[in-house]
Amino acid sequence: MRLISILSRLGVPISAPRWLISLMLIVRSGTQGVSLGVRVVVFGADGAVFLVRHSYLDGWYFPGGGVDRGELLVEAAKRELCEEARIISLSEPQLLGIYLNDKRALPDYIACYVVKDWRWDSATGERLDGRSLDGEIIESGFFDLDELPDGISIATRARLKEIAEGADAAHYW
Repeated sequence: MRLISILSRLGVPISAPRWLISLMLIVRSGTQGVSLGVRVVVFGADGAVFLVRHSYLDGWYFPGGGVDRGELLVEAAKRELCEEARIISLSEPQLLGIYLNDKRALPDYIACYVVKDWRWDSATGERLDGRSLDGEIIESGFFDLDELPDGISIATRARLKEIAEGADAAHYW
């Protein structure tokens, strides 16, 4: 999501209280009509799913974030996956669906991709502590689908159900 660079431009340190970060993002979003983001569902060889916990949001999510101006959705998905999880997709991520999240002040469209063939980023290797280098991700890991962590987001759970059941995308995040 490049949240760190957005906060830097706004003059807000990552160590700021969550309410201030949220307020600044709302103020920033008021100057735009819509946002576009990506999320990436990553499965391990054993079928476990990779989830992250952000420093500025409660709950567990798929890695992902905002799409930069002029950036292809699939390239944003690969970039965000590497930034937040230090994972590199070895094959083209497969589009699960494009969803609308209209529960916020700024409508948000999310392109959700699935990655099954991947490797850890060799530049940094597997992170031992599950945190991103920039402090955006404070915890991450693979979770068995029958033992998902407390606080998993409703949308994350819904996407996993769609994948498991082979159901069509719900269209709403």
